[in-house]
Amino acid sequence: MILKRGLHIILPLLLVLSVSSCQTYYQKTKNTEKALVTGEYSNAKDQIQKSKFLKRKRNSLLYHLELGKVCHLQGSYEESNFHFNEADRMMEEYRNGVEMAVGVVVNPAMQTYQAETHEQILVHYYKSLNYLYLGEMEDALVEVRRLNLKQESMSSFAKGKKHKYYKDPFGLMLMGMIYEAEREYNDAFIAYRNAYEVYESDQTGLFSQNIPSGLLQDMARMGGKAGISDPLTSEIKLDGDYAPNGELILFWETGLAPVKTEENIIFSLDQNQDGYFFRSDDMNVPVDYDFGANDPNFKPSDLGIIRLAYSKYIVRNSGVNDAQLAVNGVPHKMELGADISALAFQIEKDNQLKKLAKNLLRISIKKASELAVAQENEYAGMALGITNAFSEKADTRNWQSLPSQIQFARIPLKKGMNNIELKTSAGESFQLDVEGKGRMVFKNLVSY
Repeated sequence: MILKRGLHIILPLLLVLSVSSCQTYYQKTKNTEKALVTGEYSNAKDQIQKSKFLKRKRNSLLYHLELGKVCHLQGSYEESNFHFNEADRMMEEYRNGVEMAVGVVVNPAMQTYQAETHEQILVHYYKSLNYLYLGEMEDALVEVRRLNLKQESMSSFAKGKKHKYYKDPFGLMLMGMIYEAEREYNDAFIAYRNAYEVYESDQTGLFSQNIPSGLLQDMARMGGKAGISDPLTSEIKLDGDYAPNGELILFWETGLAPVKTEENIIFSLDQNQDGYFFRSDDMNVPVDYDFGANDPNFKPSDLGIIRLAYSKYIVRNSGVNDAQLAVNGVPHKMELGADISALAFQIEKDNQLKKLAKNLLRISIKKASELAVAQENEYAGMALGITNAFSEKADTRNWQSLPSQIQFARIPLKKGMNNIELKTSAGESFQLDVEGKGRMVFKNLVSY
């Protein structure tokens, strides 16, 4: 009777908790997005710093990623790199056993946030730009060397599966550009060549159609300066000294990256001669777990219907579709560097079955615990079932201030002042005056 009366307290409490926690991360950050899009960076920074959600320990990485990006947009490059260095340190740390256990028995949203692979690459992009803007070339070189280690780790993790996102050619090109800026031509050649090989060997469709038109020429120039001959560039004819008065590397960041929403799908547990698997209307997901190991009377139907809440990327529409670039009044071509939206969807596809199996196992373990408790006490089992139902929530966190795309242009400069104009399809106009002094200059522009 006491347990029954207790349910009258538990049920309303759980309902309140479920309503208060049902918002996705994107819904919680709408005010920050609005401030970013309107260029109110101080307001966006305040929104992040005041966010109770981001101040939770498990969200510390997101807190520093978002602040690092906003500080970069403000031009506070040292403060930006403070936050990115904190984020970088956290990404290097491994989750401990307690966090792993919480993810298994509760849900991934309760774990410490782990950055997606493309997010880790872009931390190095922003850190490198910050160091370049601060005039700290040695630190920028250290950053690209760390970026190279990340690329090697990505390739090792993918185990040669080139139909997955296993290396990032934009990151490799950025490495080559910074090495070239510091006249480390051998390293620049290797980075450009590695980028070209990723484009050529791509089986995902992400990169193979977007090989930058000047990449082979960049390889040829660096190979010539480093005394390296390569079959890929043996027939390329270079016209004199390239950019003797210097070069502008211009990055244009446009739109906002996809965000995650919550979806639900219904499964049931089934069994055949190969073992247990989860079945829905349109898929079967095998699971490496013996549910009947400790209960010879266990039947798959004992678990009943299984509702899985999972995250799914959705596109954020941008008011900017295109831009026209002019250099000293002459049109100049821009090319795709990184399609961050496409990368997010590819990573989601790469990890879909693995995450499904893991989450279904998590829910099934919870269901099995409900059955075990219910055998001892019906009301206690019911209370646990209600708790588990309301705690089932997808992890909808991701680095949301990232752009949708990064386009770039390599612009040889004339001696003296150069006028650079970028006009977007939304009517926004950027004007830059860049002096040709014989060195490479880096600049990024942002529009939404």
